Amino acid sequence: MPRDASDHQSRDAKIEALRRQVAELEAGREECRLAEEALRQSEERYRRLLESVTDYVYTVTVRDGRAVSTVHGPNCLAVTGYAAEDYRDNPLLWLSMVPEQDRPAVLEQAERLLTAGEAPPLEHRIVHKDGSIRYVRNTPVVRRDASGAVVAYDGIINDITERKLAEAEITRLSLHDGLTGLPNRLLFMDRLRQAVARAERNHDKVAVFFIDLDYFKTINDDYGHAVGDAVLAAVAERLSACLRHSDTVARFGGDEFVALTPDIGATRNAEGIAAKFVAAMAAPFAVLGHTCQLGVSVGVALYPDHTTQVDTLPSLADAAMYRVKKAGRNGWRLAEPPLPPPGTTLP
Repeated sequence: MPRDASDHQSRDAKIEALRRQVAELEAGREECRLAEEALRQSEERYRRLLESVTDYVYTVTVRDGRAVSTVHGPNCLAVTGYAAEDYRDNPLLWLSMVPEQDRPAVLEQAERLLTAGEAPPLEHRIVHKDGSIRYVRNTPVVRRDASGAVVAYDGIINDITERKLAEAEITRLSLHDGLTGLPNRLLFMDRLRQAVARAERNHDKVAVFFIDLDYFKTINDDYGHAVGDAVLAAVAERLSACLRHSDTVARFGGDEFVALTPDIGATRNAEGIAAKFVAAMAAPFAVLGHTCQLGVSVGVALYPDHTTQVDTLPSLADAAMYRVKKAGRNGWRLAEPPLPPPGTTLP
């Protein structure tokens, strides 16, 4: 083969090798670019995840049975509003954030960790830096040295505010009437039992009022249930305005309301409240473009005058209310004590 042809082939081979090398470098550079992009996206996702996390970790160092230092994780800022440096500069900051009513439980958990070496998770409130109340769950895990002595404990703080608020709303809905917002029968009876227990200790009286609207069915028949519901909501407001903040108005259902006044004192005080209920219903109700006129029949039962049985008080007031209905409606009447069992000798 001529020398020129050989040199030409050798040069072409070198050029082809260089092209392959450049192509490999380009492919490698693209792989690096894709890897860098994936890493950037991963870091961005991780950053967003950290920002959304409502938990953080802390570590308490223990020496000779005493807590000597605490380190709070960086996400404490998201949970409490305070940075890790704030806790480092003020070792008592965490305790000062706990409302006074919750502090004994928080201190007891810390004491059990230091003395017994274990403590169950604790849920309590804190005051966020912005002044809002948050709920947290503190779950500690103890670390020991070779001799078994506690040298530290780590804990995770979970922000459980949303769960607590949801639980509170579920409880509220289960204990209140959906239309008027008043307590329902279950909550009313619980408050009645508490009021009677207190009256028994203090030798006082409790009054229960059974309140039934007069001619309410006519409003539903003439104007429809939307107007009827609006009237019931307005009735709830008027009845509540007749009482103290410590008293209770509840809705048992339909057009039946029940009121409770603890520590009523003299019977005449209960009679005065019953008269206020009747007067409060005298003015017409203007709702949804309609003017509605109602009356009200009220029965009153007193503890311990009419009975000492808590569950009997509403039924005695109900019976007194029906006597008002039979007598012409729109008034009030005191209950009558239940008849004694047959064969009982009267004094």
